[in-house]
Amino acid sequence: MVNFDTEKMLNPSIIGGIVNGVLGAICCLGYIVGGAVAAHLYVNAGGSLDYENCGVVGAISGVIGGIIATILSFLILASIMPMMEFKSYAFLAGTSIIIGLISGIIFGAILGAIGGILYVVIKNR
Repeated sequence: MVNFDTEKMLNPSIIGGIVNGVLGAICCLGYIVGGAVAAHLYVNAGGSLDYENCGVVGAISGVIGGIIATILSFLILASIMPMMEFKSYAFLAGTSIIIGLISGIIFGAILGAIGGILYVVIKNR
């Protein structure tokens, strides 16, 4: 049963989300690493080392990281786009941020939860 202890889950989720966002803008494996970091910080804060809670913390950090990674990717794309010869900058930029935000949140949550669960598996070895 998942125990929602927001006092212990909030800070690890935010810190893991920042790790997710920075690494997720570079590579998708960063979401798994960020979820594991969030789970590690949650356990060190006194949280229980179980699949449910660490998976939830990883998923929350993945959502936060998906939003951060989308913003970073959009800024990188916006800086590169004027060098290319596209006629409709605004359409491409708007479409990319909407699609990136939706996919970043969904895949960030899934991969962050996997990272949190993998942390429990590795820690219990």
